Amino acid sequence: MIISLENSTALVTGSSKGIGLAIATKLLEANADLILNSRHSDDLALVRNILEARFPERKIGISAYDFSDASGIPEWYDQICDKHGPINILINNAGTIHREAASDIKLEDFRKVLTTNLDAVFILCQQFYHHLSSKPGKIINISSLISNLAREKNVAYASSKGAINQLTRTLALEWAKKGINVNAIAPGFIHTDLTDELFNDENFNNWVKD
Repeated sequence: MIISLENSTALVTGSSKGIGLAIATKLLEANADLILNSRHSDDLALVRNILEARFPERKIGISAYDFSDASGIPEWYDQICDKHGPINILINNAGTIHREAASDIKLEDFRKVLTTNLDAVFILCQQFYHHLSSKPGKIINISSLISNLAREKNVAYASSKGAINQLTRTLALEWAKKGINVNAIAPGFIHTDLTDELFNDENFNNWVKD
């Protein structure tokens, strides 16, 4: 079945590479207009040039922001809507990880992961809710299989993604009557910058394959 997202505008956070870029590309294939985001403007400009060559008929905007600073998100979101118009699809993909034993991780490192992976997602969802026009809206939060499968040295990341699952369920319940559909997708072991270290670990790869 071919899905058409004509007349839709999607914001995909963390979309200059990896899973976010793959999602962004599929949205363009479905005829959605797009706003790309990452921390680095240069990366975004390069990706936009590539995508514009493939999808010349689509509008592709870019906006850099680092979600480790959650306090500035409302103003940033206002600016995006002022420049690009209303957003009716939000993909919360941006995230970070800190691998360290639970007994040793510092609170500031734990909090940085939760700020980026959880606080920022919640604030973005709130902004989406308050800015949404009369047409239905769609939020997809990127969770992880590790939200249900514990593994060593992942206490901060696993905690953030477990919370994302419950956040998604709660928002889905509260906002369904407002025409906002909220879901989470939990990817498995996919080769991205965040997992590059693990893909280079032969023992870990053998464990995953087994």
